[in-house]
Amino acid sequence: MITLALIIFQSFLHPFHVSVSDIKYKEDKKVLQISSRIFLDDLELALREYTGNQTLDIKDEANWDFVRENLKKYVLERVKLWDEKDREYELNYIGAEIEDDVMWCYIEIEKVKKLEKVKVRNAILHEVWADQENLVHFRAFDDVQSARLYKGNAEEVFEWGN
Repeated sequence: MITLALIIFQSFLHPFHVSVSDIKYKEDKKVLQISSRIFLDDLELALREYTGNQTLDIKDEANWDFVRENLKKYVLERVKLWDEKDREYELNYIGAEIEDDVMWCYIEIEKVKKLEKVKVRNAILHEVWADQENLVHFRAFDDVQSARLYKGNAEEVFEWGN
């Protein structure tokens, strides 16, 4: 019992704010698939601020139409990708689902004919937590590249020598 209390106490002293995004290039389909895991409590704070609805409860099914609409806008404003010619990709927001204490968000980019260099921006939750880190793992051509994005450094360029 004392150990559990100590863990809870320490978690308040040293909070860790992180999201994880996986980007996969499906070369045969010429598509980029993005899945992001965001802690519900952090996302709820962000959506409350974003929408001005200070009583928003993400887990309440009665709010889901409101959550879906605003979550889509929120994510698409904070996640951006550009090709090797610095043209912004059109992001197709697929949807989101809750799993335990995490929200999964899904995005797809179609018609990616060539993949040499991609600039990725992920500023999710940067307005909520000064120490927010967004880990990005990019899988393409049997290669995995990773980046740690944070406030003040929300972009990374991924390159392949094809």
